[in-house]
Amino acid sequence: MRDFAGIILSFFLIVNAHVKAVNLHDNKDRAGVIRGVVKDKNSGELLEFVNVAVYDMNGSSLVSGGITNQKGEFEIRGVANGEFIVEANFLGYEKNRVNGILISNENKLVNIGSVALSPATLEIKGVDVVADKSPVEFKLDKKVVNVSQVISAAGGTAVDVLENTPSVQVDIEGNVTLRGSGNFTVLIDGRPSVLSGSDALRQIPASALENIEIITNPSAKYEPDGSAGIINLVMKKNSMNGFSGVINGTIGTGDKYRGDFLLNYRTEKFNYFLGADWRDETNYGSMASTRETYLGDTTNYISIGGDRNFIRGGQNFKGGFDYYLSDKTTFTLSGEIGKSKNTRSGEELIHEYTIPELTDIYSVNNEASASESDFYSGTLNFQHKFKKDGHKIEANAFYSGRTGFDGDEENEMLTDENYNRSQTYLARVKTDEEEDEKEFRLKADYTLPFSDVSKLEAGFQSRLEREDESTSFKEFDPVSGTWITSDFFSSSIDFKNDIHAVYATYSNKLGGLQFMGGLRGEVTDREIKSSANDSVATLQLFDLFPTLHLSYDIGEKNEIMASYSRRINRPGGWDLNPVPTYFNRFTIREGNPELEPEYTNSYDLGYMLKFGRSYLSLEAFSRITKNKIDRLESLGDDGILYLKSENVGKDYSTGLELMGNVEFTKWLTVNASISGFNYRIKGEANGEEFDRESTNWSGRMNTTIKFSDNSRMQIQGFYRGPSVSAQGESKASFFTTFALKQDFLKKKLSATLSLQDPFGTAKFERESVTEDFKSWFEWKREPRVVMLTLSYKLNNFKEDRRNGGQENGGGGIDMGGGEF
Repeated sequence: MRDFAGIILSFFLIVNAHVKAVNLHDNKDRAGVIRGVVKDKNSGELLEFVNVAVYDMNGSSLVSGGITNQKGEFEIRGVANGEFIVEANFLGYEKNRVNGILISNENKLVNIGSVALSPATLEIKGVDVVADKSPVEFKLDKKVVNVSQVISAAGGTAVDVLENTPSVQVDIEGNVTLRGSGNFTVLIDGRPSVLSGSDALRQIPASALENIEIITNPSAKYEPDGSAGIINLVMKKNSMNGFSGVINGTIGTGDKYRGDFLLNYRTEKFNYFLGADWRDETNYGSMASTRETYLGDTTNYISIGGDRNFIRGGQNFKGGFDYYLSDKTTFTLSGEIGKSKNTRSGEELIHEYTIPELTDIYSVNNEASASESDFYSGTLNFQHKFKKDGHKIEANAFYSGRTGFDGDEENEMLTDENYNRSQTYLARVKTDEEEDEKEFRLKADYTLPFSDVSKLEAGFQSRLEREDESTSFKEFDPVSGTWITSDFFSSSIDFKNDIHAVYATYSNKLGGLQFMGGLRGEVTDREIKSSANDSVATLQLFDLFPTLHLSYDIGEKNEIMASYSRRINRPGGWDLNPVPTYFNRFTIREGNPELEPEYTNSYDLGYMLKFGRSYLSLEAFSRITKNKIDRLESLGDDGILYLKSENVGKDYSTGLELMGNVEFTKWLTVNASISGFNYRIKGEANGEEFDRESTNWSGRMNTTIKFSDNSRMQIQGFYRGPSVSAQGESKASFFTTFALKQDFLKKKLSATLSLQDPFGTAKFERESVTEDFKSWFEWKREPRVVMLTLSYKLNNFKEDRRNGGQENGGGGIDMGGGEF
């Protein structure tokens, strides 16, 4: 710890020396400075990342320029004496020019005050059509998905929105990966979620979201968990005083039902909010798999096929209030409580045989599993702003809990070759799991601005996690007619994970270069106790996580961005539990309490070109992960396939992502991206070295056609190419969605009709090959699903976009937006 304290102290001294040097330099440089702030003319909202250009008096020659920070402010330095024009320009708004800006020896600093931008409009037969926001906006540290522009996700969840988002891939089961990795962190309004990963994204309705932020290289202010980055869900909040709300309902073919509401009552001193969501939807599908195992001169074949259906349901209630003690101090209390219910059922037709012919067995396996969990969380937040703009302190406490029960039962019955059932069971087993999770987080942040473009942020965080899990495995005894507990597959574990961290970041702007550097230090104490063998596995770590973000403006319409961060992926209790888990007669899974975290060094380099209301963005990225965790398969002497997670070595992802939003006409807009990267994984699996690589491709396109201000159609397509793993590869997949949206009653009521996977191409396919076995698996989901969603706004509910983000008291780089 003393070494880390020394590093932090050195960091502060370097920052302080640099700030003094910059101030001395500014005193010598008496070149002109132009300041101002840019706002939305209608709402008064401060606009960040607006392009501000300085032209000569003729308006033909560009002199200098910059962009606004998150408070809508800009400062352009190094302007020579003379008379100039300042022009503010932003996507979705009309340009605005301020003439007659005079810089002289007597007037070196000019504050032009507020520059108001009007939303771009198109006059159609006397009707003003307000220009839409781009489906995806690119900011210095993140991509922002505007959920209202993804009409095909109406009635869906956050997963449905992400299906058409750059850098994100979604498989047909709703599992989300970020640039090919499922190791990411989910935040809700910058705070942790009770659920994690794809489970959290599947639980939140799209109608409750204002936007989704994709942050591939977060700053040191964020937790470093998730090697691929952070997905932050920004919830809707009302911006108007009085009572308002929004109600949504969805019905779909194949027994799919969803509903949610959000109510808001706002006064000068209080803002109360209450919401709930409910879902009960069945997802039908089919599966097929084959396996070959090699033992001596005998090859064993297993072929399985049948239905695999999922039912996802549950409800969630949330509420809270903001109390504005003064213009500078805000107190917020919020909480949620809910229940999640998921069931899976299917009938599998199994054929097991060997060559030479020693075995030839036909059977039918009926599988049913159900999981239920009750979850709750509470958040207490306090913020105080000092007199100087951007100078503030904020403290936050978060507590969550989750209790759950998982039950799985399999009944495999012997049949003839035509699958006519006998009265003989090959296997009758059931597994019951109970879990109890608790988590407490405490965090404090302090922001000190040195000037309009530089600031220091520092803070600490403590995170305490506790999890108790018990598993009971039972086999049916036909002689006694009772279920008998198997001690080999039954156990309980206690999992403890404590993490304490401190961080500091410093940001500034030197000419056209903006930068932010940060350092985070974390101490981890992990302990796992298992009743199976009375073992205790511990792990103590001290880690440093540096971050760096750079941005440079090249004229008015060009910008270069670069970033680096070090990330971590910590294995969870499921991967660490040493007790074997029974899957079926052919497969057993084992945990690994000796698993170490993955560490990832992530690099991004981006370039953006803006033209009119369109843009093109090109990003290069590289991600290097050590202690790579992969699930390995090994064949036992008993012919059973054993699955176990191991630290296999390293993997490398290096590639390019081209994204764009092009408005061809006022009625046709195309938003698309294509990503290609080389993926390489090398290390050791089951005592054998391997080195495998593939070139991975993915692409997505979202085409919006406007028939009128109240009617539009959207067509989406997504492709993901094949990719290798330690022992095999996943195959390519492709699917499409069509959606039509119609507004009524002055946009208070809207109806969205969508058709998902009309061509029936969505599937997941994987293959694994070793010297001992070869396996193949495929799952197809229900095609041609029709969904109808109705949405009604009460008292003209308007989302408050300003509440979604965090303030930035210094330069234009918003790298510290998260609460946790």
